[in-house]
Amino acid sequence: MPTTSKKRDKGFAAGKAESGEARSRTPAPKRKDKRVPAVERREIILEAALNTFIEYGCHGARVNEIARRADVTRPILYRHFPSKLSILVALVDRAGENLIQAMSEPPSQNLDWRESIRRDIHAYLDFVEKYGKAYILLYSTGLCLDQEVSQRIFAIRKRITHIVEERICRFTDMRRASREEVETLAAMLVGMVEQAANQWVNERRISRRACEKYLVRAVTGILFQLPPRKP
Repeated sequence: MPTTSKKRDKGFAAGKAESGEARSRTPAPKRKDKRVPAVERREIILEAALNTFIEYGCHGARVNEIARRADVTRPILYRHFPSKLSILVALVDRAGENLIQAMSEPPSQNLDWRESIRRDIHAYLDFVEKYGKAYILLYSTGLCLDQEVSQRIFAIRKRITHIVEERICRFTDMRRASREEVETLAAMLVGMVEQAANQWVNERRISRRACEKYLVRAVTGILFQLPPRKP
């Protein structure tokens, strides 16, 4: 009968609609962050933010995208970081502390200045290789558009330069070399190594081994001009 057929059609259509509606109402997978410890959750957010900043830049990155990649809601993200800038500052601080730690190990008493140079450059490039994205973020010129971030990066560079100054003084006869000369050389060397490491990690046109060899040769050649400290 026509009426029955129509009812069947309506019933079938309704069933399809209900089935589609049911599928559309299928709950999304539970967020993994609900039972994650706060410290671990913070690291997950920072890692998601790092990738977002690298991909979209400082100003192009959006909090919604960071939260999505971290698989957290915005309110949860804001419990850890009150703003996008605070996330960026935390990333810069973390990268800077890791780099400083990599450079801070004091040289052995029996290590000569050439071996000290090789060890320090090796440690620096180890950091760049392990934390490539963080390094790119740390030395991205776009970050200097914000004063607070710029000041953080300046402070990190200053601490690294100070470490290099102390290394130079350790192996130099400071009675025949001025502190001003050492400070200038340290700043120059840090800038040179930064630039070379940046080019290597961004372009990958040369191998890590070649980059390290060229840097050791250049730094050794410059510091060779200083009067050595006698044993």
